[in-house]
Amino acid sequence: MRTRQVASGPESIESAYDEALAGPGTLLAAVEAEREGADAVVIDCMGDPALEAARERLTVPVLGPGQTGMHMAALLGHRFAVLAVLPRLTSRFEAAAARYGLASALASVRAVDVPVLAIESAGDELVARMTEQAVAAVREDGAHVLLLGCTGMIGLAERLRPALDAAGLDGVPVVDPVPATVQVAAGLVRAGLRASGLSYPPPPRKRYLGVPVA
Repeated sequence: MRTRQVASGPESIESAYDEALAGPGTLLAAVEAEREGADAVVIDCMGDPALEAARERLTVPVLGPGQTGMHMAALLGHRFAVLAVLPRLTSRFEAAAARYGLASALASVRAVDVPVLAIESAGDELVARMTEQAVAAVREDGAHVLLLGCTGMIGLAERLRPALDAAGLDGVPVVDPVPATVQVAAGLVRAGLRASGLSYPPPPRKRYLGVPVA
């Protein structure tokens, strides 16, 4: 597995505006990855920027952890909750769940109120906030599965697990979207599957002014 850093766009994605500006750089990185021999592409953001565009442009499987993580969470229980970074993203996740056909499975979106760029330095305080919101999502909102709402939270499911066990919630799965999506991508490659060409037909050939990815 190889990683590629997007060369242009916002330093973090916390809004629809950020997501739109991240799209061109994400798409360019995806195209370059396929040209270099990638068997699949995983977009490292829960907002899934440029996901559908990349599926139209590429011939290999393209997955976003937002869509994949939500579907995996829905597979593991009747209802799931997203642990988001900021309250402003609540409507974004609700809209995404509806777009992915999972609105009825979304129990809630709970925010820890820590910006993306502060995740690494938040340390134990972040885990404490995640634990508080996770327990509330299960006991108050009826969630049976928890989904980390930012790919910057990678690895924190392991730190959240003991706190949930201590709260008597040892049977509640916590989906870490990045490793889960990578595994799904690997499975699609092994199965010889990719996105449907009827759902994501190649874009028509035309001039694109000032757009290097085209």
